[in-house]
Amino acid sequence: MKNKANNKGPATLLIVASLLLILLISGIPSTRRISKTSCKPVTGQVAEVTKSTPGYVVHLKDDPRIYYIKPAAFPSATTTSLSRQLQGRPVQLFTADAWSPLDPFSSMKEIRRLQIGDTVIFSDY
Repeated sequence: MKNKANNKGPATLLIVASLLLILLISGIPSTRRISKTSCKPVTGQVAEVTKSTPGYVVHLKDDPRIYYIKPAAFPSATTTSLSRQLQGRPVQLFTADAWSPLDPFSSMKEIRRLQIGDTVIFSDY
């Protein structure tokens, strides 16, 4: 009997590698221009403002998601100033409305605009 080489292993590996590459590429944030119409508004009362790995983290009351502002996008801010300005107040956050395979449940959202009433505290656009 002749032993035929099994070609299923390399083909399967190639398919899996291609799918992983596609998922990683789709997880790269888009470079399209962010505007108020391309962002999703979220309203809530600020429970706490902290500084963590992604930047300034805003925790809303009764909302398990993590909302953050990159320090490079808002260089004049400090944790103390943001906390004093936002603590316990109702705010409206605008976050980029995008899905990523790296965060499939959208538990972390980058704040693109932050306002209290009609007063804009931070805006990326």
